[in-house]
Amino acid sequence: MTQTPTSDTTRADMRKAQVLKAANECFRRQGFHNTSIVQISKAAGMSVGHIYHYFENKEAIIAGIVEQDLLQILMFCQRIRKGSGGGDLIEAIVNDVDYLEQDLNDQNIPLTLEIVAEAARNPNVARIIQDADETARLRFRELLAEALKLRGLELSERDIEGPLEVLLAFFEGFAIRIIRNPGLDPNTCLPALRSVVRHLLEEAVSTAQQAAA
Repeated sequence: MTQTPTSDTTRADMRKAQVLKAANECFRRQGFHNTSIVQISKAAGMSVGHIYHYFENKEAIIAGIVEQDLLQILMFCQRIRKGSGGGDLIEAIVNDVDYLEQDLNDQNIPLTLEIVAEAARNPNVARIIQDADETARLRFRELLAEALKLRGLELSERDIEGPLEVLLAFFEGFAIRIIRNPGLDPNTCLPALRSVVRHLLEEAVSTAQQAAA
């Protein structure tokens, strides 16, 4: 039976996902440097040749994992827009803080930290996560700009960058806190975090209002 391009693409995507899942498990247990392609192939249940058919090396596998994480971030932006119901996006961003525990549970925190640590040593891995971060920041800037526009306001990219970076630092910092304090219940932080997020966003609104005056 002749395979259509669509079915071939779907099969390739499934194989790649299979490799990435196996690599996730191996990197998390053994670290990046202590994991070989042979070990990943065994965990994935496929030959080494098949691994290299889809990924040139371990760095390419990391790029695939980072891409998956980026897709989750883009879905986060979609969730906020959907949560706004076409209303105030700033309120939707504040209310989305309630998903903190779910987002932390969905994130493979040890693997994320492992990749960041590797990026500090490996320029190629650094470029991979920096490119992904640039895309994520662009999407968040667009979201904040859209939120301000709905209030009839506008901020320069430079003025948006400050509150955006602080927000990202807060949420990324929780991943480290979970490692340092495994007994931490993210839900106990929600009132304080919601207050901080609201303050940062309202400060951005105030800056935009002053610029428009």
